Amino acid sequence: MGNVVVDQIGPRGELLDDVDTTLSPNEKFDLLVEALPGGTVDTYAGRRVVRFREHLILAAQVTHLGHPWPGFKKRIQIPRPWVDVYQSALADGLTPRFIGIYHYRDVTVFIDFDPSTYVQRKANNSAAHVATNDLFQAQTQGVFARTDRNGNCLTSVRSDLFADYLLGVVREENIYLDVFEGFNAEFLTGARLAAMDAVVEMHAFEWPDAFQGEWAGFFLEYRVDEFLRRTGVDELVGFQKAKRRGDFDYDLVFKERRGVSFFGDLKASNVASSVAPGNDAADLKRCVEQYGRFWYVIYEHETWHSRDEDDGPVIEWNEWRRSMGYVPRKSYDPLSYAGRFKSAVRFARMKILEINEANFHIVLGAFNQGHQPSGADRAVKVMISKTNIDNFLIYSHEAKP
Repeated sequence: MGNVVVDQIGPRGELLDDVDTTLSPNEKFDLLVEALPGGTVDTYAGRRVVRFREHLILAAQVTHLGHPWPGFKKRIQIPRPWVDVYQSALADGLTPRFIGIYHYRDVTVFIDFDPSTYVQRKANNSAAHVATNDLFQAQTQGVFARTDRNGNCLTSVRSDLFADYLLGVVREENIYLDVFEGFNAEFLTGARLAAMDAVVEMHAFEWPDAFQGEWAGFFLEYRVDEFLRRTGVDELVGFQKAKRRGDFDYDLVFKERRGVSFFGDLKASNVASSVAPGNDAADLKRCVEQYGRFWYVIYEHETWHSRDEDDGPVIEWNEWRRSMGYVPRKSYDPLSYAGRFKSAVRFARMKILEINEANFHIVLGAFNQGHQPSGADRAVKVMISKTNIDNFLIYSHEAKP
């Protein structure tokens, strides 16, 4: 298949460096038939397929995208005649499937690429993209589904569950994602949120950061904490406002019966930003090594600035803070924080990114924050690069129109 060393996944999801395995056509169909008891190799509309119950499977191997792409970028090469076979299968009452086959040593993962969005495009890209993290999630969790940046739906399935997946017996289950689906139904309304509405609400509920200049991020924290407590799902996901000395300094605790399952952090980020700052790299590495995974829960917002409105919103905000008893470190300044104050935001979408042993090696692009005034190096932190997001993305949600 090639001589370039790229990402591979082992039986327990471990990351390995090796060249892609070369599968012959017969080997690809053998892997499918082995995973689908009763499945048969057939010819349909001039193409070699696998028939399993009402499912008609067109298959291609998952391989590295090629130079100069990084090792985690993989693809299913989709021949254009598949579109014609798809249409014929629908007409015959069959369920057509575009299936990618990843195989490395003892690991086989099948990727079900939903063809419905693909065939509707006038200019079909010849490849469906897959990331190493898709394979890791399938191998460790069994079934993993996500929607990529192009709106394509991909479901990665471990080979021992593939038959049950096609029969509808198993599907992806994640109780923690269910929590955020519930929150998003309330929070991601697509409405414009004015600064004063947000800070007044936080103050009414005695949120400790109601007077802070970066109010959008603190409002997100407040709303997440309020939702978790009100709905009782804080038994599954807890928000840590005050951290205890020696604990991991992260916002979110994902719980299980025995205690902590893993940790995560909540971030608010501008939709226009290509990156978002993360956490201390050494602590994050230690956390992933101890718990196996870490989630960044990122809510992206459109932004309006007070400086574009003759500073009226920031003046109103500063006057409100003073009327509520806020005492600044220096003398009162009606234009305090004027350069950066957001007059309003619109939370447009959210993403959950997972860091695990299969993708930590690129850890979202480590960067050094520079030097402290004393000249000492600051701790190296990680940077969440949106260009690499497919290798970390496990869930996404768009605001209502």
